[in-house]
Amino acid sequence: MMKNKAAVFMATWFYCGLIPPMFGKGMGGTYGSFFSLPLCYLALELAKAGTVISYLLVMAVVFLLGLWCVPKAEIGLGKMIDQKGKQRVHDQNQIVIDEVFGMLTSCLPLLFIQVKLTWLALGLAFAFFRFFDITKIPPTRFFDRMQSAKGVMLDDFVAGIYAALSLLVVSSVFGI
Repeated sequence: MMKNKAAVFMATWFYCGLIPPMFGKGMGGTYGSFFSLPLCYLALELAKAGTVISYLLVMAVVFLLGLWCVPKAEIGLGKMIDQKGKQRVHDQNQIVIDEVFGMLTSCLPLLFIQVKLTWLALGLAFAFFRFFDITKIPPTRFFDRMQSAKGVMLDDFVAGIYAALSLLVVSSVFGI
């Protein structure tokens, strides 16, 4: 019986982190990033209708929610096997709320660049974020090794910053 059901529900982003991998092992991060796209789209539309502050508030809520639910979900999920076959009790692959926060960070430039919000732009943000989340370019790895809820959330924030900068470069060069 799973403990901390509400925390697991949120940390796995409505259980999408628990979807069995289709193409390989360890796809929780990809699922979490993909299923965060509707939230990113809605937050961007909300910011267009209101202010940038509304987008930042959505980011803050997801960050604080992650700080609350990650430690509880780690306990609730218990030992899980990662894509390398190792047992993990911390930052299990099924916990994906950090990817949601990272995707929100990746999409930040879409608030400021002159681009019609398209699924292409969101797709690029997704691709860049997944690349930087997987490669863990410094200082991302530093936060990944913190072994705390803050570290879980911040490593994806840094990957999101790299993705956001990449999105800015691509948009300025190709005018997406």
